[in-house]
Amino acid sequence: MKPNNVFIVFFLCVHNLCAQDSTALRYADVIKASDIKEYITVLASDSLEGRETAQPGQKKAARYIAKHFELFGIPKHEGTYFQPFYLYTIKPSKILLEVNGKKLKFLKDFYHSSNFSNDSIADSKILFVGKNYGDIKDKVVATLLKFRSESEIKALMASGAKAIFVIDENAQNKMLSSAYHFDAERLKVPDDKVKRNAPVLFMSTKAAKKLWRRKMDMKTDVEVPFELDATIKLQINIEAEKVTSENVIGYVEGGDLKQQVVVLTAHYDHLGMHDGSIFHGADDDGSGTAAVMALAHAFATAKQEGHGPRRSMLFMTVSGEEKGLLGSSYYAANPLFRLDSTVADLNIDMIGRIDPKHGDSANYVYLIGSDKLSSELHKISDSANALYTKLELDYTFNAPKDPNRFYYRSDHYNFAKHGIPVIFYFNGTHQDYHQPTDTSDKINFSKVEKISRLVFFTAWELANREKRIIVDSVNDFKATR
Repeated sequence: MKPNNVFIVFFLCVHNLCAQDSTALRYADVIKASDIKEYITVLASDSLEGRETAQPGQKKAARYIAKHFELFGIPKHEGTYFQPFYLYTIKPSKILLEVNGKKLKFLKDFYHSSNFSNDSIADSKILFVGKNYGDIKDKVVATLLKFRSESEIKALMASGAKAIFVIDENAQNKMLSSAYHFDAERLKVPDDKVKRNAPVLFMSTKAAKKLWRRKMDMKTDVEVPFELDATIKLQINIEAEKVTSENVIGYVEGGDLKQQVVVLTAHYDHLGMHDGSIFHGADDDGSGTAAVMALAHAFATAKQEGHGPRRSMLFMTVSGEEKGLLGSSYYAANPLFRLDSTVADLNIDMIGRIDPKHGDSANYVYLIGSDKLSSELHKISDSANALYTKLELDYTFNAPKDPNRFYYRSDHYNFAKHGIPVIFYFNGTHQDYHQPTDTSDKINFSKVEKISRLVFFTAWELANREKRIIVDSVNDFKATR
């Protein structure tokens, strides 16, 4: 026996997990690949039109999930399965950008981020900044994306700049592959409607070199800010419309520890329809949504048969993830159950495919965040896997300096920000990620079943153990989405 296996067995014994729990096994068997296939096939069908937030397809998906919560015998919470929230659709009706009197073409020379409001900037000089910069309040600044992290760009925004140009070497490829994304409506929570946000515009290197007369070194970061020999005119006009979306809630009340809640989440929205193509979102995140539905079925069945969890379980499929984690952000600000009584969030986002790193091996899952706030949660997860599912637990994306920053990019993050331990279950990206070709026929349903069972065994232990897991670590990620 290898030393690490000795440690695992020792740990299991310490936590009374030396033997498999026959009751847990019984209800894990409720989670079936055949049911998961049915759920994903419907969620990713043409009739749901890509489930774009606040659009008819998303509403159909919400009703479909709620119907199954009812079929599982989960009662409505305070008379409903829905937690509605308001948003504004924000769409530019006009974007005009001139540099030195020359008009730049939207989606050819530049694109914008989702962070915009009505703006008019005339004949402003451009300050080029690098590693060091002083007071940039009310100035138009430019910088190179290759040297800026997401948090650094946000720092520029927070510094009071009038506008920010980010020169992106890959801008043209991004605009070609995802033009629909940059020209789409954005959704904002109501508070954002009245805020003036500094516009962030991404410019291609080709456009920057052509229009800005001072030669710029694109290979090194500049030490001292300097003023470009250029002026800009920028006009952005937006249209706003109030809309509603909703999180779908399945609540299984616990027993003697029912005031404490274990949350399981997945986002059921996707990208909708663009230029006549449906972005089906079978893996992203039909797979996670189906897993949460299957997990709700398992725990509801256990409760109906007299083996319900000691702690309460909240099965929540959220909307607006693709628009900026909006549904989970709303829940965190308006929780149905106190956040200080929330034990953990187990979040499932894309578990139905195999990424290039793993070739033909489906027996893996990436885990992100499990050790960031609670060492006990991490150990419980590892132990559940060693005892029951025996998946390869891949922690590649859990590294603090992982450039993909997946820790920030799904709904668990809105729980982690409040000191609630989280695990993010993920299979990595693939060639169909955010493409119309993310269809249900490409899903490995047995893989979804197995990962869902790992989530079940982890949640079962969290819900039924004598003591609530401890929070004994400080979140070492400082950036915010």
